[in-house]
Amino acid sequence: MIRAIALVDLDDTLFQTFRKCPPDVPVERLTPLGFARDGAPLSYATPRQMQFIEWLAETTHLVPVTARSLDALRRADIPFRAAICAHGGVVLDEGGEVDPIWAENIAKRAAPYAGQLAVLTDAILAEAERRGVAINARVLSEGELPLYTIAKHADADTDALLAVIDAAVATLPAGWTDHRNGNNVALIPPYLGKHHAVAHILPALRARFPDAPVIGIGDSHTDAPFMRLCDFAMMPLRSQLAGGLFDAG
Repeated sequence: MIRAIALVDLDDTLFQTFRKCPPDVPVERLTPLGFARDGAPLSYATPRQMQFIEWLAETTHLVPVTARSLDALRRADIPFRAAICAHGGVVLDEGGEVDPIWAENIAKRAAPYAGQLAVLTDAILAEAERRGVAINARVLSEGELPLYTIAKHADADTDALLAVIDAAVATLPAGWTDHRNGNNVALIPPYLGKHHAVAHILPALRARFPDAPVIGIGDSHTDAPFMRLCDFAMMPLRSQLAGGLFDAG
C-alpha cells in the first residue's frame, strides 16, 4: 500500500562513493548500487541506507530526482519506474520512457545555451592545463542536447578543483547556478533544475495519490528547491544541506 510519494535524490543521499562511506562500516557490509559502464561498482549503500531504500520501496511511490544522466541512472540498482535525471533535463514516465512533452520543452529552452556551455567547459580545461591540474570537465548532454557543464578532479582534490573553477569562471551569467558539492562542480543554465521537473510531474502524482504526503529527500543545495515543493523534507545528517542547518550548533 502506497503511504507517501517520495521524491528522492540518489548520490550522497541513498548511496555514495567508497571514499565517502562511513569509516566505521566494514567493507563487507557495503552494498554496491551504482556501477560504471563496464559493470565495476562505483557507489555503495550502508546497511542503514539499504534498510531505508527497502522501506521507501515498500511504502512509497518512489521517484528518483537526480543529477545523474539517464545512462548513469539506469546503472543504479534502485527500484523505480518514473524518474527525473540530468538535473531535471530528462523526465521518465511510469513506463520508464522519456516524457515527450518535457523533452520538447527542454530542447527549445536548451538551444540558446549550447555555446555558453562549450565556452565555460573550454575555459575550465584551459585553466586546468595551465596549472597542471587533472580536471575532468565536459558538457553533460542527453542525445544531441547539451544541458550543463560538470567538472571533477581526477584524484578528488576538491581544493584544487575549486581553485581552477574560480580562476576560469570569475562570474556566471545572471540566473545560472554554480553548484558545488565536494569533488563535483556543475554550472547549470537558468532554465534547468530539478524543481522545474518536479513542478511538471507533481500535479499528476497528487491527482493519482490525493491523500499521500509528498516527501522530498536530498543532500545538497540544488535539492532544496524541489524539496520546498513537497509537504515534508528529509536529508542525511552528513550532507551539505544538514551542514548549513546544524553546524552552527
